[in-house]
Amino acid sequence: MAELLLILLSAALVNNFVLVQFLGLCPFVGSSGRVETAVPMTLATMFVLTVAALGTYLVNRYLLIAFEVEYLRIIAFIVIIAATVQFTEMFVRAASPV
Repeated sequence: MAELLLILLSAALVNNFVLVQFLGLCPFVGSSGRVETAVPMTLATMFVLTVAALGTYLVNRYLLIAFEVEYLRIIAFIVIIAATVQFTEMFVRAASPV
């Protein structure tokens, strides 16, 4: 039980790539004037990070490695992340009241 707690604590605080690399600061700094604008931006950032991480893992594991084209990894990752950001932006613009 102690090992499980240590793993969870390690994943949440020590090995958390958002906390370690400060990836969530852009929405906070860019729209921190009002909480009403900062919260949706933060949620969108969390969504993009999660979906992009899952997408890049799946593409790397099942396409790039399977077809032995690992040299395309950076280009594939950039395309996946950019597409995720664009789709999220389209959804946010369609769903926002303003």
